[in-house]
Amino acid sequence: MKQLPHRTLEICLTLAVCAAASAPALAADPVCSQITSVTQRLWNLPFHIYMTETQTITNPAMAKVAGQIDMGGTKQSEEISTGKSIYVLNRGRWIDMQTSFAEMQKDKDSDADSKKALEDSKCQSLADESMYGQPAKVYLQSNPGVGIATKLWVSKATNLPIRTDTNTDQGPLKILTVSRYEYGGVQAPAHAITMKEMVQLGQR
Repeated sequence: MKQLPHRTLEICLTLAVCAAASAPALAADPVCSQITSVTQRLWNLPFHIYMTETQTITNPAMAKVAGQIDMGGTKQSEEISTGKSIYVLNRGRWIDMQTSFAEMQKDKDSDADSKKALEDSKCQSLADESMYGQPAKVYLQSNPGVGIATKLWVSKATNLPIRTDTNTDQGPLKILTVSRYEYGGVQAPAHAITMKEMVQLGQR
């Protein structure tokens, strides 16, 4: 199985969706179509995501190595989309990814392996719940081909995502990413650097 590139995978997990907003197989599924309709709205909409990621490594030998390279355990992170640009908070620095979610969708659609995996997604509508004090519609999207299952809460008032819980199963590595979405007063972070500049700083 060919996996999605790490950064692309991470952002897809954040969005809950990798939702193949235009994939024919998903469009034919009414529940997947509802998810697609919601997530497409995020492509050009400013929002701020606060994430908690917990990595569990079940292989003892791998767990030991992972601890030496700062893997495993629980970490906090953030992402901002202005609608035109994506920014990722990494070790206290904001990185300008120099792309947008709309551009990422174009890249995803051009990759045959990614497109095939997304077309294999399964979607379910679950019972309504209250999340962060808001009545919400709840969906579950699973993608066995890439080992991802995401629970998505969508505000009934705004029809926008307010939380996603994404479970990623990569064999001995299990990842739970809980993401909270906010939409008010979103601005590009000051003093953001490019990924190239981030790599150069790491080499010093």
